[in-house]
Amino acid sequence: MFSKTDVDQIVTIAKSAGEKLKQWSSEGFHVNSKNTRTDLVTDVDYMIQEYLIKEISQSFKNSAFLAEESGYEHIPKEQSYWVIDPIDGTVNFSRGIPENCISIAYVENREPVLGIIYAPFMNLFYFAQKGKGTFLNDEKVNPHWCNNFEDAMLSLGNKRGKTHLYFQALEEKVMRIRLFGTAALQIAYVSSGFLDAFISVGSHPWDVAAAYLLVKEAGGKVVKLNGKDADIFYSNAIYCNPYIADELVNIVSKVDK
Repeated sequence: MFSKTDVDQIVTIAKSAGEKLKQWSSEGFHVNSKNTRTDLVTDVDYMIQEYLIKEISQSFKNSAFLAEESGYEHIPKEQSYWVIDPIDGTVNFSRGIPENCISIAYVENREPVLGIIYAPFMNLFYFAQKGKGTFLNDEKVNPHWCNNFEDAMLSLGNKRGKTHLYFQALEEKVMRIRLFGTAALQIAYVSSGFLDAFISVGSHPWDVAAAYLLVKEAGGKVVKLNGKDADIFYSNAIYCNPYIADELVNIVSKVDK
């Protein structure tokens, strides 16, 4: 488990990365496609990831990494490792939309024990440590989730050919549905009560590892679309307010069958 000094160090590294994200974005950057035309990456994604890996490796010796870019996409052989998404919401970032974030988690035996989500353009710093609760800008969260499904604010992941099916199944049954374009931050919003649920459609571990812990430590649930417990390696999952979990599962489990 991390000491207070360790926690202070990783928080400092995350906040420093956020400052660099703002600085480097203002200096201009190139946008490229990876696997598909809509799967974007920028110079700054690579720069932030390189910076985080360098700083974390210097502060925490013998660190292993699972990360989105540059050959770190495979699960390390070690039982404990860092999981990094240098910019979750790269498309948003590339267009100047402030809803994008840095995601850092530390995983032990496939379970996150520390998580940070930092959205520097919005001044939102989420932090969680296993057994110690979730914090937003140094204040412990007390999410005021809805009790009734019809009052719920939901959010969806973006996947062509899939997202609209969930939207159609849910839009007449809840208060509102929002799409923000960043899985990590949308799950973080659930942890603080800004949203009642996020439905992940095709997420990767680096998208959700830190936010998974935020939701769990805030008292929320993380389940597969069939209602069984999900971990960070399950790409289609529900991160939600526990009061609406059963009803939400009942609806989404019937989608795309």
